[in-house]
Parts: sequence; C-alpha cells; structure tokens
Amino acid sequence: MNVFKVTVATLAAAVLFGCSSTTPSTEVAESKSFDYSAPPAKTRALDVPPDLTSYGGGDDRYAIPGEGESVTRYSEFSKGGNRKTLSVLPPSKKVRLERQGTQRWLVVDDTAENVWPIIKAFWQENGLVLKVDNPQVGVMETEWAENHAKTPVEGVQKYLGKVFDGMSSSSERDQYHTRIERSKDGNSTLIYIVHYGMQEVALKDETGFKWVDRPSDPELEATMLQLLMSKLGGGPGVLDTSKKPVAPVADSKVAPKLNKLADGSQSIVLSEPFDKSWRKVGLALEQSKLVLADKDRSKGIYFLSAGKDDGKSKPGAEKVTGMQVKVLEQGATCEVTVKTAAAESNADTQKIIDTLYKALGRI
Repeated sequence: MNVFKVTVATLAAAVLFGCSSTTPSTEVAESKSFDYSAPPAKTRALDVPPDLTSYGGGDDRYAIPGEGESVTRYSEFSKGGNRKTLSVLPPSKKVRLERQGTQRWLVVDDTAENVWPIIKAFWQENGLVLKVDNPQVGVMETEWAENHAKTPVEGVQKYLGKVFDGMSSSSERDQYHTRIERSKDGNSTLIYIVHYGMQEVALKDETGFKWVDRPSDPELEATMLQLLMSKLGGGPGVLDTSKKPVAPVADSKVAPKLNKLADGSQSIVLSEPFDKSWRKVGLALEQSKLVLADKDRSKGIYFLSAGKDDGKSKPGAEKVTGMQVKVLEQGATCEVTVKTAAAESNADTQKIIDTLYKALGRI
C-alpha cells in the first residue's frame, strides 16, 4: 500500500511538472497592500490579445463619454457631456480621519461601547485573529499573520498550491495593535492603530532561518485606518474639511527634553498641552512594544503590563509589571515620569524613560 501511494504521488508530481513547462514559468500574486484572509490570488493568462476583444458586460462603464456626439477631448468632456458621477471619498459626519505629522487616528462621534464590536468584526473580516481582546483597557491585538499579497507563485508551486493549501509562504508577518479612548468630553471615541512587522532572515551559518523585527509600516497603518473608517460609515481617507487644518509638525514640533530630578532619576519634558502629550506618550509606548495593563486619563497614568506576546516568560518582564508612566500637566508643558508601584525610581524605570525618550523623538 505504501508503494502504491508513493507511485501515485510521483506520477501526480510528474504530470504537474509537465504542465508547468507548457505555461509561463512565473505567476505573481495580485499586487495588494495586504491579503491575510486567503492564499495569493492568481492571474489567468490571456488567450486573446486584449486589443482584439471587446467588452460585452451589458453596461456602459467602458463606453467613450459622449460617443456618437462631438465630445471627444478631455477638455470638452470636463465642460459637460454625458458622464456619470462617481462618489469618491464621500464625506461623513460620523467619523473622520485626523492627522498631525506622521500620526493618524480616527475620531468617531459615538460611544466606545458601540464602536468596540465594529472594530472587532473589522479585524475578523480581514482574516486576522484577535490575540488580545480587552475592552476594559480598550486594547485589541491580532495574532501574527503572513501577508500573502507579497508571496510570489512560481513554476510547479502554483499548481501544487491548488491542491495543497498553504504551501506558499510569505517571508513577512504583520500584527496590528488597536487602542481606543474616549474623548475629553466623552461624546466621541478616538481610535489608534499601530503596525508591527517581522521578517524571515537566513542564519549566519546558513543552517536555517529566524524571524526578526522589521520597522513598522506607516502606509499599512494608514490603509487599515481608511478601511476601518469605511466600515464605521465614512469614505476611506476622508479628512474633515469643516475643521481648521492642523499646523505641520515640521513648523511646530519641539523635541522632547530630559530633566534630572532631585532623587537622581530623569523625566521627559514635552512642550505641548496635555491632550497632545497624552496621545504621544500612548503612541510611544505602543511603538516601544510596552503593553498597557490599564490607563487613567483623569490622573494621567498608563499602567504597564508584563510585555508583548507571552511577556511573563521574557527576562525582566516581572520588573515591567506594575510600573506607572505618568503624564503631569505643568502649564503649557507636560512632564513624563516612570515609577514603580511603590512610587520609586530605579535602573528599570530609567530604561523605560530612555526607551520612551527615543520613541518620542521620532514621533
């Protein structure tokens, strides 16, 4: 029986290999920003040159504007003629995308309780499984997922992939961290998305491969925010033009400063009001992969958890648990300090200060 199985498998592989030699040798997955829900999409080879075929779809989407009339130039078409209006980036009063420099976030005119299940459904519909689902803290985090949109499909692999699902593998993985907050007045909800990336690289001795961190992709973050915006009822990428535009960060950005305290520890001084400082510190914590256990905006405190992924198994994770990052408003500036649960400073709190200082300098 084993001999029979081996023979059948060999014959199948031979037939598939023979088929691959009669078709183009390379077929690349459809170019997309991301595709986590399905194997790479494959394009079909053209049987007839496109200029020898005509579209017979039964509608006039591909008809020449003003065909049969005198409107043949774009300059004439732009002045009038028979054309259909397409709603591109339709505005919405319920949700808007706000931006300051490289930072982007959504503002939804609804309660956090109503927004939470929609965000959860959004990630699931895009083929991403939630690893962290903590409504008390307002944090979601997906499992690591391979981006199949970047997976090339070549030779026999494109045929075997139809039979053996998951045979193609990407060398990159993505993960998304979502944090929501109530606005200061409590009438709207703020949504932030941070992307984490990993890539597979060969070991130095070429005996295998390992996964290493790769930089976050701001474009993927922006794409996810736009898609989520559409899910929440707005057009993807719509900016609220009813509000005054935010001044460019290049003109108003002031670098954070380190300040030495009386006990010998250091704090970070941000030359911005509390709202902006609170938002920046939260983003810096996420980019530094420091996980929140809880937060209290009224007191300006972020409570840190053990760490990213299975943090309890990481060296030094127990030293992070229970630490508090406090954003204290001082007139037109804010001071950021890190203390233990016993309100003390030590070498571990200083490491977090150094990490936050570097992250804040990049925001």
